[in-house]
Amino acid sequence: MYNCGMKKKLTVFISLLIIALFVFWFFYPLRSFAVMGFYSASHEKDSVMKNSGFEINMPTAKEWYPFVMTYNAQGFRKYSGLDADMSIMYNFGAFNLLTRTSLLYDKKSSKYSSFYGAYVVKENDGVFAFDETGNLDIDELSLAVRYDYTKLVIEDFGCEKQTFVLEDYQLKEDVSFAEAEGWTRVDATLSLNGAAHSFDGYKTPYLQYGRPMQEYDTDFEVTKVYGIVYAKYLEEYDCTVMVYVIAPSSSAAQECDEEILKETTIAPLS
Repeated sequence: MYNCGMKKKLTVFISLLIIALFVFWFFYPLRSFAVMGFYSASHEKDSVMKNSGFEINMPTAKEWYPFVMTYNAQGFRKYSGLDADMSIMYNFGAFNLLTRTSLLYDKKSSKYSSFYGAYVVKENDGVFAFDETGNLDIDELSLAVRYDYTKLVIEDFGCEKQTFVLEDYQLKEDVSFAEAEGWTRVDATLSLNGAAHSFDGYKTPYLQYGRPMQEYDTDFEVTKVYGIVYAKYLEEYDCTVMVYVIAPSSSAAQECDEEILKETTIAPLS
């Protein structure tokens, strides 16, 4: 009886130790999943999509975060100078099990400085990113991407001098996307600050991405990235939707396009 009791206590102790070690090692990703799940759900309830009566369904895939998040960009109105509201859906590189931080920071990864998702903008008395003739306004479209990447990502990491340059782009009009015709596709090359930087004290974004674990000679080094955007004004909802990916190589952007973007659906709320 004594040996049996000791074995049970030892088994419980080992089990608790394993759980404690698991929680300790995976603290950053577990914290991220918990915090961002709650935070995203709260934003989704008052998003432009929700208030306009539709939803955008986007899958995730290998080496990406487990779910797509929603953020209502309240600062976009002041930043843009437009009478417009914007909600952002986004996903980023998954957590590496060894470094316990997002692939967003990993210069060797195809998910370095990568995001995909959707920008949804409702402009009062206007159509965001399209002119009176229905042609794409590349400057306004770029404004949404620039605000998101420079203000909501890089600046929050502590980068004081942000770089965002649209180097080149090509347009394809009347493209079929999300089970509908009439989309405009943009293939672009940009120069911007990469996400890799040395840890220098706690920053709020580390809640979702984890903290950088490597040391770098140059923080936020300017790098070339490739982007794909599908844009369309949805008249039935009075919103412009821009489904996007930015990635460190053309092949990585195309892979995300094939695996994720082209699987996106837009539907009225039931």
